[in-house]
Amino acid sequence: MTSAKEIQPLYRSFLKVVEKWPVDKVRPNRDLKQIITTRVEENFRNESTLDITRAQKELFALEKLLNNDFKQKYPLSEKILVPAKSAFKESKPYLHCKIDKLIDNDLLVRVRKEILSSLHFTVKETDIYKVNQTGDLANLDGLPKHELEQLKSLFELRNALYSSDFRNFISQVTDCGPLSGTKMDMSINSYQAGCHLLNHDDVIGTRRVSYILYLTDPEAPWQPKDGGALELYPVIQKGTPATEPTVIIPPQWNQFVMFTVQPGHSFHSVEEVVGAGNRLSISGWFHIPQEGEPGYKEPSKEGEAKSSLEQLQEDEDSSDRFNKYAIQQHQDETLPEDMLTELKEWMNPRYLDKDMISQMSEKFLDESAVQCKEILNDDILKKLEKITKEYDEQDKVASGKDGIAPHGTGVREGWVVQGPPHRSRYMVSTAQEGLFHFLASKFESEAFRLWLKAVTHLVPVGYRGQTRRFRPGHDYTLATVNTLTQGILDVTFCHVNKPDSWEDGDVGGYESYMAGHDGEEDPATYKAADDDGVLLHLPAGKNELSLVFREEGIMRFIKYVSARAPGSRWDFAYEYDLAEEEDNE
Repeated sequence: MTSAKEIQPLYRSFLKVVEKWPVDKVRPNRDLKQIITTRVEENFRNESTLDITRAQKELFALEKLLNNDFKQKYPLSEKILVPAKSAFKESKPYLHCKIDKLIDNDLLVRVRKEILSSLHFTVKETDIYKVNQTGDLANLDGLPKHELEQLKSLFELRNALYSSDFRNFISQVTDCGPLSGTKMDMSINSYQAGCHLLNHDDVIGTRRVSYILYLTDPEAPWQPKDGGALELYPVIQKGTPATEPTVIIPPQWNQFVMFTVQPGHSFHSVEEVVGAGNRLSISGWFHIPQEGEPGYKEPSKEGEAKSSLEQLQEDEDSSDRFNKYAIQQHQDETLPEDMLTELKEWMNPRYLDKDMISQMSEKFLDESAVQCKEILNDDILKKLEKITKEYDEQDKVASGKDGIAPHGTGVREGWVVQGPPHRSRYMVSTAQEGLFHFLASKFESEAFRLWLKAVTHLVPVGYRGQTRRFRPGHDYTLATVNTLTQGILDVTFCHVNKPDSWEDGDVGGYESYMAGHDGEEDPATYKAADDDGVLLHLPAGKNELSLVFREEGIMRFIKYVSARAPGSRWDFAYEYDLAEEEDNE
């Protein structure tokens, strides 16, 4: 027999649903909210006097009343359930489905109108996204009556989506078990030109099902060329997504897309919007039952899935991952004349002048960072400009006006795409000859090591690095932390061919250093570019070298390069391991 403790949360869950309904929407004529409130107070003033049989009958009647009211507005017939369930079960690369025309069209038109006329959007930008967003719609309940009246259709839709009947529908389609009716988690997102969301798997807290309801302009159907598609990625192995998606779902008016949150599998992204339209949507999550709800289970820490942010910070670094220099004990660490001659082959001679080195050294010791503009000599720069412009023109990414280049753009002999995309995606050079190989060898040379020592007063003992290309509309690195037990010397040569277009950071491609995650923050949160945590901001520039001492725990990232960028960001990104006794001087 059902116990009083099982009946009580059911009453209260009905109360929470009905509390949010305007009185004129409730059937029968009596105020259902008052009925339930009274019964809860009567029955649970003293649990020992609760009439279980009567309570069960009342709950059955209330559930029938609520479901009938819901079904009249939002009929979830077998015509929708059966094909949705079948599509979900057979879907790849992981369990998902899309349902067209799910919500009553007139209601959704009213919802869209209310959103555009009555809600305020805030631009939010971090390493992983750029989007215009409202607050959590769970907070609608706290609005004054006159403000809520302006959003009554949105309020009705929100309550419908988290109603018992709709949650049951989601559970049946996904076979995911019971879902919470008390934990609402949804917001409205407006993706306009330049907005994007990079690869992640949605694994945070008690999320069980992710969903998106598209509210694009019904009078101007969204075109795939305008971007904004939902991209689903297969995995190479659990926790490691492939570099390119295999399913691409362009947004459509009144389309409902959902997938179960699957740790290590449900990797997805939102393609950058490049058209003039507004990719408006309601998105959120259905959570597992919370304490006091039917189906609730005590959480277990063992085997708990990590958030995307935690995944980025869990890798422990070590000096063993660096290529070691062959340094002799008591070796003279000054720059000999023959090595200055070697550096002149590619470096601007002014950076080999003793006075210039002294000035840079003073700045580095004061600020732990220094930038060297026009670092390459004229001959090498002309060669680099020629080849990078040719590649961008061949790949149709040189103007910033050609939309998003297809996945696989830029793959050719000597260049491959590297991921995994929940951490980073960019191209790397594998060439064993030519200009890129020549320059890489110079950044790894003993002569350059000694030049770095002269400028920084640090002693590099090992190196690792890559020659990279960040293609517009595709490439980035997400914020990762220095987990080495000491500081690292970051040395990055960056080159773009139209530096004025990159200076304000609007097309991305900048490098940002920031304070690390402190363990107290919500794992869903990545620091924004304008947060107090930002320590150093380096816009992409032409022919520039940056030297940065990065302490343990400091994070950095290269912001996603927008499809509007006038070409690729090219760089040689090196990290230098430091002699232990020197790393904190």
